[in-house]
Amino acid sequence: METKCDMESGGSDTASTSSVTFQIHNLETVVEESEDANKAISDLNVGLLVEDSTKSELSKYLASLLQRFIQQYQSELEINQFDLLLVTIYCISLEAGFIPWNHQIEDNGKDFRSRYPSYDRRIVRLFSAIVPNNFYNRSNRSYRLNLYLQGSDERCVLVGIRSGDFLCLTFSVPRRTDICGKSVLLPVARYVPLLNYQKLSLSCQNLKELSHKLKNNIFIPVRDALCVDANVTMYPSLNGLPDEVVAMLLVKYLDKKATLRLAASCSRLRMLAMAYRGKWFA
Repeated sequence: METKCDMESGGSDTASTSSVTFQIHNLETVVEESEDANKAISDLNVGLLVEDSTKSELSKYLASLLQRFIQQYQSELEINQFDLLLVTIYCISLEAGFIPWNHQIEDNGKDFRSRYPSYDRRIVRLFSAIVPNNFYNRSNRSYRLNLYLQGSDERCVLVGIRSGDFLCLTFSVPRRTDICGKSVLLPVARYVPLLNYQKLSLSCQNLKELSHKLKNNIFIPVRDALCVDANVTMYPSLNGLPDEVVAMLLVKYLDKKATLRLAASCSRLRMLAMAYRGKWFA
C-alpha cells in the first residue's frame, strides 16, 4: 500500500507528525519483488556497502542510487560534484539504519520495528530506488535531508553547506537538546574528484574512508543515543546480523562440525546453513 506524501524532505521541523501523510512500503512485498529474493547469495564478493566500492566498481546499491539520481535530474539542473557526494552520504545513512522522514515501512501490515536498527539489505535496496526530493537549494548553496531511525519517532536533520571546495555536514535531532549534533568537514575533491556519468566508479573515490568517517563520527553516535529511548538493542547478537554476514561466516570460517552445530541452534541459522553449505546436510 502506498499513499501520496504531502510533505517533502525539506519540510519544517515544527510540523507535527500527525499532519504528515507518509508513503507506505510493505517490506514483505519489497522482498517478493526483488529479482534475487529467493536466491542464495552465491558471490559474497559483491559489494553491498558503500565502503566495499572499488576504483573499478561501485557497491550495488550506491551505483543504483547514483544512476537514478542522474537520470532523474540531469535534464533540469547542472549536476555537480557536491550533488554526487550528498547522494553518496545519503546511501551511507541508509546503511546506518536511517530512512527518509516521509516514508514508512510495514512488515506483514504492521509497523516495522527492527530490534537492531542497523544494516538491513531489504531497506537499503528499497531506498536505493527512491531518490530524495527537494534536498538541494541552489540559491543558498545548501542541502537538507530529513531522516528518522527505524524504531524511533524523532526527526533527524542532515544539513550540508558548501564552503569553497568543502562540504560542511551537520547531523542533529532538533527537538532533542540532550542529543548533541555532530559535524564534519569534507573535501569534495577527495571523494568526488570528477564527473563521469559513463563510469561512476571513477567519479567516486576513497569511499571506505568516507563511510567510516561518517558512520563513526556522525550517524552511529546519534543512532546509539536514539536507541536508548527506543528500547532497542544497539549491538546485535549473532542472530541479529544480516544474512550476508552470517553467510560469510559460514563460507569462510566454519568447518562442517561447527556449521552443523550452528544450524541446530535456530530455524533461521539452519536455513542459511543449508543455503550455503547444503552438501553437509545431505
